[in-house]
Amino acid sequence: MHKRLMVMAALAVATSTQAVTSAAAGRNINIIDGDTIRMDGITIRIIDLDTPETFRSRCENELVLGLAAKEHLRSLLDSGAVTYEATGTDRYGRTLANVYVSGVNVGQQMIRDGVALPYQPGKDAKLARLRHWCGPDAQLEDRF
Repeated sequence: MHKRLMVMAALAVATSTQAVTSAAAGRNINIIDGDTIRMDGITIRIIDLDTPETFRSRCENELVLGLAAKEHLRSLLDSGAVTYEATGTDRYGRTLANVYVSGVNVGQQMIRDGVALPYQPGKDAKLARLRHWCGPDAQLEDRF
């Protein structure tokens, strides 16, 4: 029962966005998940990394890790002036961009800090990331 309550609480947190104000720029930044933010009225997908999902997680561990990535991103964005450099858009209409805090590439920092993995395209690469987050024995092939 305790485990079920923890998952329900985690889901409640996962479905909310967290607003961060970049002190130097006075910007309000909503954190969607560990690799997506909304800033200046634009939804931005941080490029070259992938974080565990907080919405439609494939396993409980992915949700827990996704929430940790989201919280880590919040702490990074709250630490200085936030800027971004757009590189295009994705199939969902999100702006693809490098995001920086006081000149530090947030995506690279998230990877260095161990809360994100480098993004590689393709089904096999996605399955490898999911196995990293959910475990090598997780039944995932039909879940993405």
